[in-house]
Amino acid sequence: MGSQKDVMELFAERDLRQIFSERDGWKITPASTTKSDGVLYRISRSKWVGEEVAFVAASFTQVPSDETIAALDTLPNGSNTARIKKYLLTPQATDTSCVPPHVRVMPMQAFAFVQGELVWLTKKKNAKKFTAPEQAATA
Repeated sequence: MGSQKDVMELFAERDLRQIFSERDGWKITPASTTKSDGVLYRISRSKWVGEEVAFVAASFTQVPSDETIAALDTLPNGSNTARIKKYLLTPQATDTSCVPPHVRVMPMQAFAFVQGELVWLTKKKNAKKFTAPEQAATA
């Protein structure tokens, strides 16, 4: 059996494949780094004007760690032949106030934080539904 982290990474990769589709020419590969406590991916595709590259760090903590942000910051910013963008994939309701503006935040579809706990957002028929505190107060 795999660890819980393996399953969470599979859900993160599924979200990435929905955003960066293989039909559009995107190739997703894990990027090796020792500076991040999360998972880092290099996503690229060739275009006639050069190569598009996106680096995505996946974080499963309520507040992304400084190491995860630093791992994205140490990556190259681009060149004449490659356009590089940087993303942070986080569960919904994550505190992203510490994320610099040049790193775009993408919320996960499968995970969220509810009352400080990481929960799996399942679509099963009998699953318990969670609402964010802001939505419950306005309802």
